[in-house]
Amino acid sequence: MPTMDFDQQGAAEMYEETTFVRRDVWTLQADDPWDPITEAYALAVATMQARPITDPTSWAYQAAIHATFTATPPGAVWNDCQHGSWYFLSWHRMYLYYFERIVRAAVLSIGGPADFALPYWNYDQPFPNNTLPQPFREPTLPDGSPNPLSLPSPGRSSPIANGAQLPPAATSSGAAMAMTNFIGPPGPGFGGGSQPPVHFSGSAGALEQTPHNVIHVMVGGAPNGQCQGGLMVDPRCAALDPIFWLHHSNIDRLWNRWLALGGGRANPDEPAWLDQPFTFHDETGVVVTLTGAEVVDSAEQLHYVYDDQPSAQGLGVSMNDASPTPREPSGPPEMVAATERPVELVGGARSVPLRVPSSTMSLLTSDDATTGARDLYLNVEDIEAEQNPGVVYGVYLNMSPDDPGADRVRHHVGNIALFGIELMNDPDKAHPGVPGFRHTFDVTRVVGELSEAGMWDPDALTVTFEPITPIPPPGQEDLTAVVSAEFEEGAAPPVRIGRVSLFVG
Repeated sequence: MPTMDFDQQGAAEMYEETTFVRRDVWTLQADDPWDPITEAYALAVATMQARPITDPTSWAYQAAIHATFTATPPGAVWNDCQHGSWYFLSWHRMYLYYFERIVRAAVLSIGGPADFALPYWNYDQPFPNNTLPQPFREPTLPDGSPNPLSLPSPGRSSPIANGAQLPPAATSSGAAMAMTNFIGPPGPGFGGGSQPPVHFSGSAGALEQTPHNVIHVMVGGAPNGQCQGGLMVDPRCAALDPIFWLHHSNIDRLWNRWLALGGGRANPDEPAWLDQPFTFHDETGVVVTLTGAEVVDSAEQLHYVYDDQPSAQGLGVSMNDASPTPREPSGPPEMVAATERPVELVGGARSVPLRVPSSTMSLLTSDDATTGARDLYLNVEDIEAEQNPGVVYGVYLNMSPDDPGADRVRHHVGNIALFGIELMNDPDKAHPGVPGFRHTFDVTRVVGELSEAGMWDPDALTVTFEPITPIPPPGQEDLTAVVSAEFEEGAAPPVRIGRVSLFVG
């Protein structure tokens, strides 16, 4: 591609007049793994990687904005990512927006497509879309030069890097989309808990939990030193992996789609969320700020849309009755069952009983609990680990070891992926609330389905934690045992869970 100078004035006019379209990366791959958009992205990545870390438009500086092991120099906007709070979606939208502008400037400087926009990876689709996109697996670019989108082992999970599928339990945003509240409690809410800006906290929303955290861990695999491998699994390394940006483009797309479902879904209207500024750099390296109020409409305010731009007709729902109107809580949820001792996970499956005292048994056997008249929440709290084990644990309610694989969907209530656990446990940094992570799952629907199927027995209440493993590509089912070996009992660093409890709202 010919080289051309970046025209700042022309770029400013372009942003005022053009609406850019972010496309599903798998639609860009027909019979060839490369497309002008993905090739331009690869060349822009190489251009940014060649810039020194002191340049705000460099690959290393942009990744450090998210988080880094490197000490922050004076004046640098590093280690600023917002996780585990209601700023998760707005901060990452701003971050992605300015990164895209920097990449687009690099694309234009080498004569790439003028309409360049970051693709997104919609992994919640059947094979092959649930596998790592082909441009991220090719060792070379079309001209034979090294491909900067491809990471040599152990940069990514070996099964994922070699074409293994992400299972539906890892990719589905269904549980998050079903929520009508942006902010919890009593449940986690779609977008996270309300609190001041914090690098990492323990109040993650449902979309952040799954699929966001889950994809980070499953694509990254086991961590390896300070960004020597498993990049996506560690926040301080994640944005160094080029797939990070397509993953977050998809999360941003899902935020738009959630709002389009209607049914009472809305962004926060509190000034603390709308007026909170965050700082970044634009494509010229200039410091810029945005607030939540300035990014609520990606099309009108930021001039980009997705190729499946949601609408009431396209989603097949009414904007007014996509979900029932959420019930106002009658009071604080009441704990009705809990484990009696901490739980340790080291890979493999682990089932633990929840003791139901006689004083609360009637709440779990009542029609209100089994028909959805009252909300039920499973709380997994005080989750701690010295490092991310590189394993995602599915959480299942009242699942028997004899249940076939297909039936496990009925028992599945959510996932635990410890993205950022190292930062949450950092004793040198302040964190609001109790130590470690906390995951809250709305199990109202699951309990109702189990009751209807005659499988709900409060006298034998159990919670099972089981690793979610990649699925070998079609025709390579013989690799199942090889993939599963990485997730056997004792194969992963320990994760400690202080308590598992069940609440009735």
